[in-house]
Amino acid sequence: MEAELTAADPAPVPTRRRRMAEETRHILVGAVVFLGLAALFALSAGSDGGTLGSYRVVAHFTTAEGVFLDSPVRLAGVEIGRVSGMEFDSRRQTAIVTMEIVPEVELPLDSIAIVTSESMIGGRFIRIEPGGELEMLKDGERMDYTQGSIMFEDLLAKIILTVERNRLARRETKENADKEGAGQ
Repeated sequence: MEAELTAADPAPVPTRRRRMAEETRHILVGAVVFLGLAALFALSAGSDGGTLGSYRVVAHFTTAEGVFLDSPVRLAGVEIGRVSGMEFDSRRQTAIVTMEIVPEVELPLDSIAIVTSESMIGGRFIRIEPGGELEMLKDGERMDYTQGSIMFEDLLAKIILTVERNRLARRETKENADKEGAGQ
């Protein structure tokens, strides 16, 4: 009788233990994966929400078109930081850009932040031109000297207008010379 089990009989004890051990193993693996992901997130975010050890500087631009979060910040062609925040100052009508700068690079107080294109159709980044001050920018300080982005389309329109004005001026000069020559 013991050898015959029906569908209503509970599973034998070794099978129940095996299932419990398997469930426990799944729970432990899930907990280890969760803790690992939480540790990775904590390390990548850093204590201040940015790059560990970096310092922040803020710059106000009349226009920061083409600059996005995580855009590079370069000095002498070398990346020294990233854009970590962007917001709009409605009182001044300017873009406020926060940059995370690596601690090894000290920037003089009178440094200039310039929004620059990598190429005519490439992305934009912030180029830093160091100033001559002996005092350096500290964490959270504002860069007073900036130059916003120059849009390629605007520049092209100015070139076309200048060429057209010069063409019209030459035509006028030629017509005036022809009139003077005919009147003599």
